[in-house]
Amino acid sequence: MIEKLTFGLFSKVDTRNFMRLMIYIKPYKLRIFGALLAIFGVALTESYLAAFIAPLVNHGFEAPQALPELSAAGGLIATLQNWKTQFTYMIWGTADKVWIVPLFFISLILIRGICRFASTYLMTWVSVMAISHIRRDMFSKMLLLSSDFHQKTPSGTVLMNMVQMTEVSISNASNVFITLTRDTLIVFGLVCVLLYLNWQLSLIVALMFPLLSLLSRYYRNRLKNIIASSQQSIGTMNNVISEIHQGHRVVKMFGGQERAAQRFSVINNTIVRLGKKITQATAARSPFSELIASVALAVVIFIALWQSQAGYTTIGEFMAFIVAMLQMLSPIKNLANISIPMQSMFLAADGVCGFLDEQPEKDSGTQTLSQVRGRLKFDQVDVQYHEHGKKALDNFNLDIRPGERVALVGRSGSGKTTVVNLLPRFVTATSGSVSIDGININDVKLTNLRTKFALVSQDVFLFDDTLYNNVAYSRPEASEAEVTAAIQAANLQDVINNNPQGIHQPIGANGSQLSGGQRQRVSIARAILKDAPILLLDEATSALDNESERLVQQALERLMTGRTSIIVAHRLSTIEQSDRIIVMDEGKIIEEGSHQELMDKNGYYAALQKMPKLS
Repeated sequence: MIEKLTFGLFSKVDTRNFMRLMIYIKPYKLRIFGALLAIFGVALTESYLAAFIAPLVNHGFEAPQALPELSAAGGLIATLQNWKTQFTYMIWGTADKVWIVPLFFISLILIRGICRFASTYLMTWVSVMAISHIRRDMFSKMLLLSSDFHQKTPSGTVLMNMVQMTEVSISNASNVFITLTRDTLIVFGLVCVLLYLNWQLSLIVALMFPLLSLLSRYYRNRLKNIIASSQQSIGTMNNVISEIHQGHRVVKMFGGQERAAQRFSVINNTIVRLGKKITQATAARSPFSELIASVALAVVIFIALWQSQAGYTTIGEFMAFIVAMLQMLSPIKNLANISIPMQSMFLAADGVCGFLDEQPEKDSGTQTLSQVRGRLKFDQVDVQYHEHGKKALDNFNLDIRPGERVALVGRSGSGKTTVVNLLPRFVTATSGSVSIDGININDVKLTNLRTKFALVSQDVFLFDDTLYNNVAYSRPEASEAEVTAAIQAANLQDVINNNPQGIHQPIGANGSQLSGGQRQRVSIARAILKDAPILLLDEATSALDNESERLVQQALERLMTGRTSIIVAHRLSTIEQSDRIIVMDEGKIIEEGSHQELMDKNGYYAALQKMPKLS
């Protein structure tokens, strides 16, 4: 359909993804139909305004005339001819034409204005609604994507697709639709006027359409890669701005302002350079289009003057013909220049559809867990993040009893966090199996599985919301008393007391209004409130000072009672009370036992605890 409307400028491959997005405008067919009627009204009045000149010159200055005789013949053609004769006489033949003609002219202008407003308003309304629904579906898809996608895809790219590309694809579609339909109908109407006035001259005008089509095709091919690179550069700029905003302390602390400015300058200059090329092409196209139209107009004037001398045309018809041609220049130029917004529209649609086509997080589970005792078993588990990379876990075997506290220790990169991420299926095992209460976690529905775990990570993330809502995020149905108890259990009473808004105080983006230790304790309070049967602590006390650690450790002790707990920590005070300590290196278990047993062995664990990070 689109390739026909654009006279072959764009192929089915170009328009495939865009046509997929058109499903979002289908519910608004009635409004689109109303917009089409309004556009038809614009084209009709625009065309008639050109034809208005001929009777104005030929009959407007004549004396009033008697009603001409009507045809007595029957049939549709004769009836239409009689209607035309009566209408022409009513406007141009009576003595009242002095005031009828100006009123008729004003009426045409008013009708055209109302139709223009209606078409623009209706199409803009449809585009706004379609954009909102596309963004809704894209956000829903984002919630279903895997952790691997979020780690590999920069936030600026996601932001660009969801905000800018949806806007470009649908808003441009609305503008392109209006331009294509309105200006095509105007050109068609004016061509009909030209044919009616002088069919010989109309043939000269028709010669410029193939030339304008070739011009548009040339610029389409030239700008395709430039527009695509420009859109990608905007995504890169989003990433740069997002990183500098989030890492502003690192930038300031290490004097990275100049490097950040240079990095931004490079991408900004790229966008400017590409923008100049697009602007240059756009600016150059209009003069070429106008030159082609002007040459056609010059030929028309030459032939019209020759016809006038030969008595083939009247002054009024000639003036109307010239006015119609001049009126045609603007819509023709719009149609010739439409390939750039259409190219942007199609490329943006590719980005939107590419995001919507991302595979959601795999969930082959069919079972649900109700009462979980908390027995965990890792059976010959291998995890390899990259095909030819080193294994994060290598034939890993571990059996954890219900209610047991197991600490994982080892140097960085030994596989401790991978073990924790396997349980809620943030990471998938390359081979082997992980089970909970004897049931393979891959057989459990993902949503249900994750309700059985509470995670406190060293990478704390808090929402730009209140303290209360951040804690209640883990269990929205919890009462205020329960939320307050969890906050107090995490030793956040001082935060409540120091702010008049108490538990309802805003904490800023990612808890920016809190200290590092307070942010960590909010995360712990969130896990306390969830009250899950299995607790995962990945460096949960890493950001706490000694006093806060002592109080939080007491809260964690109460929380871990009767629950299976896996603790990843460097601090000796956090792990020495564990039932069992698993010492890992290069994805394997090299030692295990209680703190005292491992110290008595005087092996790898004993050497680790003598390092500053364990003291």
